[in-house]
Amino acid sequence: MYKDDILNRMKALDQHANLEFDDSARFHVIIVGGGALILHEYISRSTDDIDVLEADRRLHSLLSLYDMNGDVNAHIFSFPYNYEDRAKLVWSGEKIDYFTASLEDLVISKICGSRDRDLEDLAELSGNIDWSLLDELANDEDEMRLILMSDRGYLDFKACYENFERKYRPCKD
Repeated sequence: MYKDDILNRMKALDQHANLEFDDSARFHVIIVGGGALILHEYISRSTDDIDVLEADRRLHSLLSLYDMNGDVNAHIFSFPYNYEDRAKLVWSGEKIDYFTASLEDLVISKICGSRDRDLEDLAELSGNIDWSLLDELANDEDEMRLILMSDRGYLDFKACYENFERKYRPCKD
């Protein structure tokens, strides 16, 4: 799926929700992973599905009908706790407001994941990153230790982050 495919699925889910739920219902969905990066045109590849980190439980039965993966809650531990505060509105429909996690939160989650595809995505992102925000998030030792839940996880993250920073951070003045 490319950007237009993702947007079409978001719109179709919104239309379905509009038929399914009463007029007063309003939902929000937070998209992460490759789908979020594609929506903001940070990466050029396609994705197989749309990873949904957060959605109202009433929408969960509908997500898979539109190639949305609502089973990524286990990955919530790859995001700083206040990621919702930095979420970016992508599109508002009749029933659903769609957000993505911020680019910096997505970078943190991809470094935590360390899958080959995640590392490939990181190479395309560096020019768009707010490096001061990313540093603030990545270097908050207390928070990173909490979300990674082990000393080993934290040390692995720090090593990966430092490697990412060495490779992709623009030179400081």
